[in-house]
Amino acid sequence: MAIRSRDNPTRLLWRRFMLFGLVVFFIFGSWSVWGAWRKDVESAALNQQSQAALADLVQQQSQLQENIQDLQTERGKEAALRQEYGVGKAGEHEIVIVDPSQPVPATSSPTVFDTIKKALWRW
Repeated sequence: MAIRSRDNPTRLLWRRFMLFGLVVFFIFGSWSVWGAWRKDVESAALNQQSQAALADLVQQQSQLQENIQDLQTERGKEAALRQEYGVGKAGEHEIVIVDPSQPVPATSSPTVFDTIKKALWRW
């Protein structure tokens, strides 16, 4: 009986090798796509963080520009000196503002019922 070309063991072996090669190629390809997707997600998160940091820096820059403009005037310099060193002009006196005292609420000793209630609520 003659061996048909489809049943040739060499041909079947090559088919299996090719199938195995395609499976390996598919696995590595999928792994590469997965890695690229993860890197894309990470870069999007880093981009969002850098955009937030940039917005903070822009806001700080505008605040510093306002402070510089304030310090370029005589009034701004005086306010900065007063705030930093606590100095005043000649003839100025310190004014101390005292809040009115508030009465202390009277507290009574806890009853037995309050003690039991506190013990039960801890559980």
